[in-house]
Amino acid sequence: MSVDKKFKKLDDIDHVILRPGMYIGSIKPHKATKWIVEDDKMVQKELTYNPGLLKIFDEIVTNSVDESKRAGSKLNIVKIDIDRTTNYINIWDNGGIPVVKHTQHKEWIPEMIFSNLKAGSNFNDEEQRTGAGTNGVGSTLTNIYSKEFTVTTCDGANHFTQTFSNNMRKRTAAKVKKSTKGFTEINYLIDFEKFAITGIDDDHFKMLEKRVYDIAACNTNLKVYFNGKLINIKTFEDYIKYYTKDFFYEAKKDKTWSLAIGLSENGFQQVSFANSTDTYDGGTHVDYVMNQIIAQLRDFFMKKHKVDIRPGELKNHMFLFLDSTIINPSFSSQTKEKLITEIKDFGSTFEITNKLIQSIIKSEIVNSILDWIQQKKSAEESKLQRDLNKKLDKIKVEKLIDAKGKDRWKYSVGLFEGDSAISAFRKYRDPQTMGAFALKGKFVNVSEMTNQKLVQNDEVVNLMAAVGLKLGQVIDLKSLRYGRILFYVDADVDGNSIAALLLNFFYKYWPDMFDRRMVYKVETPIVVAVPKAKTKKKVLFYTQTEYNDWAAKNDLKNYEIKYKKGLAALVDDEYQDIINSPRMTLITRDNMSEGSLDIWFGKNSDLRKTELLKWLYTNNNFMKAKIILDPQTYPVYPPYLTPGKFYQIKGQHQFDKNIYFINYLFYIPWNNCNSYFYI
Repeated sequence: MSVDKKFKKLDDIDHVILRPGMYIGSIKPHKATKWIVEDDKMVQKELTYNPGLLKIFDEIVTNSVDESKRAGSKLNIVKIDIDRTTNYINIWDNGGIPVVKHTQHKEWIPEMIFSNLKAGSNFNDEEQRTGAGTNGVGSTLTNIYSKEFTVTTCDGANHFTQTFSNNMRKRTAAKVKKSTKGFTEINYLIDFEKFAITGIDDDHFKMLEKRVYDIAACNTNLKVYFNGKLINIKTFEDYIKYYTKDFFYEAKKDKTWSLAIGLSENGFQQVSFANSTDTYDGGTHVDYVMNQIIAQLRDFFMKKHKVDIRPGELKNHMFLFLDSTIINPSFSSQTKEKLITEIKDFGSTFEITNKLIQSIIKSEIVNSILDWIQQKKSAEESKLQRDLNKKLDKIKVEKLIDAKGKDRWKYSVGLFEGDSAISAFRKYRDPQTMGAFALKGKFVNVSEMTNQKLVQNDEVVNLMAAVGLKLGQVIDLKSLRYGRILFYVDADVDGNSIAALLLNFFYKYWPDMFDRRMVYKVETPIVVAVPKAKTKKKVLFYTQTEYNDWAAKNDLKNYEIKYKKGLAALVDDEYQDIINSPRMTLITRDNMSEGSLDIWFGKNSDLRKTELLKWLYTNNNFMKAKIILDPQTYPVYPPYLTPGKFYQIKGQHQFDKNIYFINYLFYIPWNNCNSYFYI
């Protein structure tokens, strides 16, 4: 390749046409979902359009808008007409361009503006401009991409007209005459071949129409007409109503900032403008207001709901409408789809009010966020369930003495308090049908526990694996490792507390196991009468009442009475008895309710105290109760209580929820106990 072919020098027109992306954006067809006006409302439709064509239309319209904002301007009417038959576009306003020759360039000002890429009135950077124009190229670009482009303007003294053609390569001589009128009119025919279309089709027409509505919304000082019809938008708030009727609006008195927030069901949406320019990619002005809103909403969710939500997650539920006026705005490119002016250079401020934040908090926006939080939580927990269930199939359970039978779902697994309680079980169990699992101690309270915390608890995971349970799955007996669960716990406060916590765990995740008669509490003897005569057998008593009735009929001199404090206190033959001939209580749904579980194991201690008092005293004004403690539960009275004495209730009291709950839940009454409390 020769040097001459490799290196080229293009004139302005050829460079613009050869490199449109630098000036007007893409000139290739695009498919996208866009807002358009239909039946006096904004709707979204998938359209095929050419971004560059829209840009050259916008350049001429915004010239009128920018001129209306200049000090002393009388421009307050803009008329836009699109002839679908001829494809001519006509833009008229009642503001005139000075019809004089530039003293330096010896060129008529209108001709200089519309036919030079680097000409205009926006090059004084010390001037505070609120127009969108910055580079002085826009109107000339429209001229270059037109087959015909006619400029007509009157400045109140002179009338100017000039026509350009063939992509601005040809022009007529300027015609100037006297006139007292004041207006500017641009009439042009786009070179549609450059955009690979034949004319203004329906999709392009609807998008051009929507842009006219944008102009009317952002410039309420202007009367804007489209094809002879006045666009009836008096405020930016009126414009928002084309999109939705449900929003919260506020604006500065000087209208430099106008904002509204509504609910979005399709991720974050925004319709934003900077100096009448459609910033459909947002920018610093959008970040400025949204960061304020998000910061206050995050604070609300943290304080009210104890949840830290990422900014983007909150943002996804909102629809922002924003009209802003920025001093000397800067955009990401000539196409101006994104504002990049730094916040400190905006020339004004806008503080989101607490009134707006409170309106959002009380709206469906927050309800939508809360629903999303729950859905996210459910999705995360579902994944945890799936991951855990896969793990459960492979885990080797520690502290498990497993049954050897093939149909283990027909068999029983005993849950014991620690290794010492399980030691004798090995000796007396049926190895084919009986398994045992040793708990490490007091079981975890799962009432307020998330699945994430649950699966991190080794005790829980091992227990699930030992029984063959799966999170989130209904009980299938044949998939279980054991079909019956037996609680082997001591007949004291600690033992019953462990049993209650286990019950709470099973009921929360697998309530149907109680309908299948799977859960039993094995009673353990609290008193043993050991005969002095070797020919007689031991007598085991599981309640104090049983023992009292027997003692009244027998001579205690012939027996040694032993009180048992738990499984560890049993000797071999006693242990053998509760394993091979257990006395059990079936636990069913009748023994409990989901509501009672929430009360006794939930975080609301005040509710728990209230319900306890209700249960203790049928009459809320009854302030005295007789203490009669069942020796089955308390062989020795607490030192601060005297049997048979009346105690006055004073103020707030701390109750032992475990003692009360266990006895209430399992229907293990304190025999002869009318009521009980601690002072």
